[in-house]
Amino acid sequence: MKMMTWTQTQTQTQASKQQHKPSLNKQNTQHSEAQRAHASLADLRAEVESLGASQFSKHKKKKYMDEKLSAVHGIRKQKQQRLPQNIGLGIKRKSVERSKKEAEHLRLSGMELSLRSKKLRKKARRAKKAAN
Repeated sequence: MKMMTWTQTQTQTQASKQQHKPSLNKQNTQHSEAQRAHASLADLRAEVESLGASQFSKHKKKKYMDEKLSAVHGIRKQKQQRLPQNIGLGIKRKSVERSKKEAEHLRLSGMELSLRSKKLRKKARRAKKAAN
């Protein structure tokens, strides 16, 4: 058994591919032209999208890159760093305080509150009457 070098095996495989090359008929040429046209449109669309993406803001650009990476490479987007629970609870508590303070300020200044707030106040009055 004779050992072949790398180049000899490559030329041998190329020769075998040329021998088994199918003949192109009219349907195959029309199909391949349609594929080329579709591919050129897809390339054009991708180029326009990338040019548009160059003008994105920071957040939109990050979202675009995440989508692009996930579509091309199957990479998931990065998760955000978790906030410690005690800090998150403090932020939530302060937010509730701020909203109550703002609602009180609006009430004192005579501005109308939202319909939802009116409904809640009405419900609270009914509950108060029922308790008495």
